Amino acid sequence: MTGRPAASREPGQVRSVCKAMDLLACLAQARGPLTLGELSRRTGIPKATAHGLLSAMRPSAVVEQSGEDGKYRLGVRLFEYGCVVSRGWNVLEAAAGPMRRVAEETGETVSIAALDREEALVLDCADAHSDLRVVSEKGARLPLHCTSQGKLLLAYLPEARRKSLLRRCDFAAYTPHGHTNAASLEAELSEIRARGYAVENGEYRIGLRSVSAPVFDVSGQAVYAVCVVGMFRRVNSPELERAVRLLLEAAGRISFELGYRGVCGKEGEHAAD
Repeated sequence: MTGRPAASREPGQVRSVCKAMDLLACLAQARGPLTLGELSRRTGIPKATAHGLLSAMRPSAVVEQSGEDGKYRLGVRLFEYGCVVSRGWNVLEAAAGPMRRVAEETGETVSIAALDREEALVLDCADAHSDLRVVSEKGARLPLHCTSQGKLLLAYLPEARRKSLLRRCDFAAYTPHGHTNAASLEAELSEIRARGYAVENGEYRIGLRSVSAPVFDVSGQAVYAVCVVGMFRRVNSPELERAVRLLLEAAGRISFELGYRGVCGKEGEHAAD
């Protein structure tokens, strides 16, 4: 039996994998084909080593080489792998565990919602096992201007789309505590982006308070709002403050499972890395 022991080969093998990943990252960042020399210069990998690694990746279509100019680009196999990975980013599957834990910890109902046309659509709920709780319904539609879910989703929209929705909002008064115009709501939306979560203080239903946190997808967009709602005594009560902390942690876990690798939370901290 010839060759070095497996243990002595491992470090070199790991270094080769790291270099191969560096080459792939370089091609991804370039957003276009590169020559062998360009890849070598940008990664610091010697030409001979880079050529060997690229040649090893070509048969599996991880890397492709042009027959005309010899330049390298990312292969179609990576697209196939990406599709498989993205299919695993099912928001309801990702959210089920974290939502259930928040419901159990707080004794309140937790839900997740998404923007659908001019309303927030509740996609799923986790109910607490308690005698006195607020029950949310999957499939319920909520107004944007007076619920924590709606305000959260509005806050993280691109400015043009947010303003368009606000122009069409009728600002119906569900209680005396809600916003009555776009200017006052815009001021709160700015605060929501700054602190990283939204609060509803009896604006939709008298006696109910809720808090919502953003769930980011792989592109860094806050496309979902995870919410805990209950009969909290006041917005600065210890129970609601604890719910905020638990909800932000849950939103971070869900975002991670959806492929997001930025920092969830405050304004300026949610762009994808």
